[in-house]
Amino acid sequence: MIYLVDDNQHNQREKYYNINFLEDIDNKRYITSIEKIERPSSLSDISHLKHLENASCILLHTTTEDYDKEKGFLSGSTTNSTLIKEVICQEGDKIPLVLFSNSMGEAVFDFEENPNYISSIKKNLFYERLFDFLEYYKSTGKIEMRIIAWGKNFISKEIRNLAFKILSTIEYKTPSDTLYISDLSNVLNHLELFFKKSLPQLNINEVVNDLEDNPIKIEHFRRKINRITESYAKYGKNIHSW
Repeated sequence: MIYLVDDNQHNQREKYYNINFLEDIDNKRYITSIEKIERPSSLSDISHLKHLENASCILLHTTTEDYDKEKGFLSGSTTNSTLIKEVICQEGDKIPLVLFSNSMGEAVFDFEENPNYISSIKKNLFYERLFDFLEYYKSTGKIEMRIIAWGKNFISKEIRNLAFKILSTIEYKTPSDTLYISDLSNVLNHLELFFKKSLPQLNINEVVNDLEDNPIKIEHFRRKINRITESYAKYGKNIHSW
């Protein structure tokens, strides 16, 4: 079960983001919306949050305010938000976690470093991508954070990021310079991922050996990388050979 923790005061979710699919009976089998959590008696008390420990993923509005039955939402009190982030999820180390808020911007997410933690994403971007994220989970049973971070065509974003890292290491070279494999020594892991995702039929060792035995011009190498990147942006897949 995915848990969405958002106080949703004044029904902002539907009013500002046009989100109403969470109430569908079928969707409730996969995602539960939590809008009110009572403030604990102490900062170490997580007994009221125990049901979250078996979550597949937690989506947390970081400014969700604690609730009191008599006083309502407690302005500025976010004890439960902190407990969920630091104790229940351990910032993605224990349970996949997405943190969203109006004050945030583009997703802060490093798929290679921690594929289970989006430490920051603007609220409207989060809600724009929630439906596709949920549909993917329903069809595969897998939590795919890249959909929240980069949208449903996340592979295109990932390819673009890898291409940027690869080409950045040779940006000081002129187009007519010869590319030597030593020029790519610091990004061979990125190059391997790039080929694995865009040209899985190729053996990266064979490509590296070929580049070593038959050096090509920087211009030629850049063109190859950019052609594949542009194909993903346009078609959502690579249609070119190396």
